[in-house]
Amino acid sequence: MLIKRRYPLITLIITVILLTAVILFARAGGAGGEMDSGGGGGDDGIIYLIYLIIRLLIELPFPLNIISVAVVIGGFVIFSYISKKKLKQQTIYNQLPTGEGVKKAKGYDSFIRNNPDFDEETFKSNVMAAFLKIQEAWEKQDISGVRKFISDGVYQRFNTQFKMMQLLKQRNTLEDVTVMNIYIDQVDSDGLYDIIHTAIHASITDRFISEMDSSLNSGGKEEFVEYWSFLKKRGKPRKDIYATDDCPNCGAPLPEDMGELSRCASCGTQTNSGEYDWVLSEITQADDYISSNPKLDKSPGLNEKIRNLIDENEDFSVQLVEDKASNGYLQIITALAYNDPAILRRFVSDNVFEKVQSRMTGGTVAYNRIYLNDVYIVGVSERGNINDLYIAIKSSSQRVGIEGNRVNKIDPVLMSDTEIVVMSRDKKAKASKGSIYAHICSSCGAPVENSLKLNCEYCGVPLNSTGNEWIITDLMTVAEYRSLVSINKSNFGYNIDPAAIDKLMDVRDFAFNNIMVVIASDGQMSAEEYRFAQDLADKWGYNTDRIGPLFGMAMSGNLVIKMPDDDKKRNKIFNLMDKAASIDGVTVEEQNLLRNIREQYGISA
Repeated sequence: MLIKRRYPLITLIITVILLTAVILFARAGGAGGEMDSGGGGGDDGIIYLIYLIIRLLIELPFPLNIISVAVVIGGFVIFSYISKKKLKQQTIYNQLPTGEGVKKAKGYDSFIRNNPDFDEETFKSNVMAAFLKIQEAWEKQDISGVRKFISDGVYQRFNTQFKMMQLLKQRNTLEDVTVMNIYIDQVDSDGLYDIIHTAIHASITDRFISEMDSSLNSGGKEEFVEYWSFLKKRGKPRKDIYATDDCPNCGAPLPEDMGELSRCASCGTQTNSGEYDWVLSEITQADDYISSNPKLDKSPGLNEKIRNLIDENEDFSVQLVEDKASNGYLQIITALAYNDPAILRRFVSDNVFEKVQSRMTGGTVAYNRIYLNDVYIVGVSERGNINDLYIAIKSSSQRVGIEGNRVNKIDPVLMSDTEIVVMSRDKKAKASKGSIYAHICSSCGAPVENSLKLNCEYCGVPLNSTGNEWIITDLMTVAEYRSLVSINKSNFGYNIDPAAIDKLMDVRDFAFNNIMVVIASDGQMSAEEYRFAQDLADKWGYNTDRIGPLFGMAMSGNLVIKMPDDDKKRNKIFNLMDKAASIDGVTVEEQNLLRNIREQYGISA
């Protein structure tokens, strides 16, 4: 007490410093946005503030006590304002790329030390060639000319979309394709492979046109940044597969139409294995790329498990097994759309075959604009002599029922969903001689057709044997996966919550994204709706220079409804979407969309 009376100024300074520390500490441990307050840090700071004010009023003489309280309250207001402003700006949407490039690509220096002969300009020149050739192939719905440098999973993404477009009598016209910049964003090491994540900043006039139903038409001019990931086996000399149509192994001319099989007809070499040159293994939209926390930042636990798997299977790679999972998943989607179980029989277990067959109702359901937003390993477990990999596949699509020439939109817009694909392989599996997902027998390398027969016609080995290949042994919902983990924790050497893919997204990010979809669902955005969106963006701390692409994606029909896994957050988001739809009167399209979202995501009335 004596010290405080003799040195009131020191007491005041110490008090303000302590209070500032408390405020900052409370913010550091608080929630990620003003809509989603979690934890008790902020409440503790307020309680401590009241305690200090009372102490100051009682223990300091007048008028110093009043001055001290005023300074403390003023400091609290200032720090709260600064803290809140910084907090609002901490959102992944403020990290959306502008296409200007990065100062230093993560992992690049280490990659160059291990690959001193790497020529960045040649690499980017090949990326440019790949991008332009693939745009041309996409518009023609014929990717034979680019098959040699795309992975089986990427091929299947294109192939599945082509099949869906054919069901919907749909084409996609592309005009004014312009590439502004190409730069390396990040380099990863994955088992025996290197992966270069490359950003492509481009603009295009992109229109989807359906002869069956004009309501499926969408598109327009769009500027965007996409991330294209290329994979190559480390230490292997590069043999250019971009500038020539000859086999990189024997030099013989490659087939003009390689179809499912990216291999040389003369020597059987797979050109897209990553043995010879950089192969396109992933295409990711900017908003998915910046939020794909598990994929771009592997945890030490998963890395350790990967090393163990490499010891047992030298050819193991996370990227390659995720590529197989996406390939198989999309073939299952195609089988469902065409009601053809023969499409998937060769690479699934009996359990999965029966499960998928039970979903075939006989009616035709096409998946309009189907995308795989992300594919990533969430769990690794063991069952005796078998390794099980649990791979979360987050996809976006609009389901459309077809009856004759009539279309029934099951989903009014693009919707996202996540399923878990379980892939299994023997621990001491034999070296694979091909990929069953690409119609090549893993045991003998012979070609395989779609068939309900399980044994290879050449070597007689069951095609879906885990002794040679990663086979899909189960499909489950996120809830089913969580239940499995909780019951069998001891079997899992690694697991993360599948919701981790959205870990970097705050409630406001989901809400703002979905509000953009709602106000554009009727095909137009009124001046009042646009002002509402701009005001909301400003209120929530978004950088308008960064989020411009979201408006363009919404108007062109490319923005997807997204929802977190938490029911309370879903209700908050839905209420904001409902409010946005009411700005200029709820249209029929908006009513249908909101009703569908409520039903699909189980949001209470």
